This record gives sequence, structure tokens and C-alpha cells, in this order.
Amino acid sequence: MLIPSEELAYVIGVVCGDASAHEKRRIHKGCNRVVIHLEAKDREFVEEFAIRISRVLNRPPPKVTINFRGLYYVEVGDRTLYELLKKPIDIEKIRRFVEHCERCMAMFLRAFFDSEGSVSEDGQISVANTNYELLLYVQELLRRFGIETTGPYPTVKQGTPFYDPRKGKVYKYNKDAYVLYVRKSSNYAFYKYVGFTILRKRARLEEYLRRKGMPIPTPLIPFCILIHLVRLWAPSI
Repeated sequence: MLIPSEELAYVIGVVCGDASAHEKRRIHKGCNRVVIHLEAKDREFVEEFAIRISRVLNRPPPKVTINFRGLYYVEVGDRTLYELLKKPIDIEKIRRFVEHCERCMAMFLRAFFDSEGSVSEDGQISVANTNYELLLYVQELLRRFGIETTGPYPTVKQGTPFYDPRKGKVYKYNKDAYVLYVRKSSNYAFYKYVGFTILRKRARLEEYLRRKGMPIPTPLIPFCILIHLVRLWAPSI
């Protein structure tokens, strides 16, 4: 049985975004394998996901590797997690894990913004997804922290072509996409209560706050950063 925790909330947020939960079909009946996997260019993000999912499953962290496209990659198999996280995401099914406490809500939001969010040079935080109802749910959770948003607005129509530089191919969007914007007046609250694991996104938001003369609040340090700090202090660990 899955127990509500910050770790599980983070895993759910990542799978709502970049990660996937799917079934690998095999030739022999009854031998299908379910996997949850994540690939991304930010190592600290994939490491954070690996650490948190290992705590959810009470296993050693899965090894983070680099795939043929030069992306950091991790994969685990677990039927219970798969049933919870297979897409389309059932918001009512994940709600009790996400809304267990404020920290769980914050970790879900952090994971989702790690996956799907961005910060522009002028400090505009946004998050995009093809699931309109999911963005409305994210908007509802942000509001509980006093973080104001606008949208979701349609941004891409189904059938619009796009170029994937990682694969060097042109594809077409198979769904409409929407974007949700965080008001800049809520950037401080977003950094304080939600934040980013991904260092480049966090640094861009911190730069904006400094330009505006705002003090940088102390966010919760991600597991992957803590591990790097411990290794610096005690290399033998």
C-alpha cells in the first residue's frame, strides 16, 4: 500500500509532467512489465526523482544513466505505482496523496514545475501541459499558498507541427496544449513555498528576486543537493 508522503507527492508531480508510467508488452502472455521512467537534461532533477521514488518503494535508489540522446535517464518497475500514475492522470485518485499536508502539496507543485515549468529572463514563471483539468488543479493548489495565477490559456492547437532537436525530426502535437502563468507579484511566495529542484530554473528566479530587491528566502534543500554537500564534507561516504 502507498503511504502519503512528500516523496510520493514529488513522484506524482513528476509523472504528471515529464515522466511516464507505461506497460512494456512482451510476446508471452502474462509477462507484461510496467515501468515508470524519466529522462531529462538536468542531472539533479533525475537524481532527485530517483532518490524520492526509492524512498516510496523502500528500495536502493535506481542508477541514473545517460541514454543515447545524451539525456539523464532512470527507470523503475512497480505495479502499484503504475496503477496510480498511468495516464490520463486521475486527479481524484491522486488527490489524497497530494493534499495530505502542506509539504505534500508543495512537493507535488515543485515536481510539476520542475517537469513542465519555465522561468523567463524577466522572471515570468509559467507551466504548460495538455491536460487542462490538471492545470486547473495546479492553479487551485497554488492558490492555497497565496500564489496568484492567470490562465490556463490555449497555446498550441492539435496538429500543429514542431521540431524536436533531440531527435532531429518534425512531429505534430496530438493534443491541444495550455499554459498557466504565475503573477510576478507572487514570485517571492512561489520561491518560498514551492521552488525548483532544477538549478538553472532556481538561479533565474533568484536573479529576478535580487533585481527587485527582495530577500531570498530559504527553501527546502532537495535530497540530491544534500547528498552532494555530504559528499563534499565526507568524501568517503
